[in-house]
Amino acid sequence: MISNADEFKYYSESKNEIENAKINEVATEEVWLEVISRHPELSRLVVANGSISTDVLEKLSLSDDVDVRWDVAMKRRINRSTFERLATDKSVMVRHRIACNPKTPKDLLTLLATDEDDMIAEAAKKRL
Repeated sequence: MISNADEFKYYSESKNEIENAKINEVATEEVWLEVISRHPELSRLVVANGSISTDVLEKLSLSDDVDVRWDVAMKRRINRSTFERLATDKSVMVRHRIACNPKTPKDLLTLLATDEDDMIAEAAKKRL
């Protein structure tokens, strides 16, 4: 179990494969929030960890980093408010990822089907 943000950072930078693999271990929500706060450059690694909660994913969906929001948009277990936020994201890449997410609610797909970007609209229409 990852016990703090510095430990996660250490594992993420380790050249040792066994240590580096520890970034996939479980941590408490408090630890994940500490990592995001103290080491925002590691946010994409946090998103990739399968043990993070929907609350942590929601926090990450507020990131200024479009790549982090795109990573969150790929997740199937995000909550309704996160789907809603990302369906109206300023980034075409993020909205497209939400349009392609198999768990996106139908009403949000209907909204995305009218997106000004043709690629997003078509992706949403295919899923309706």
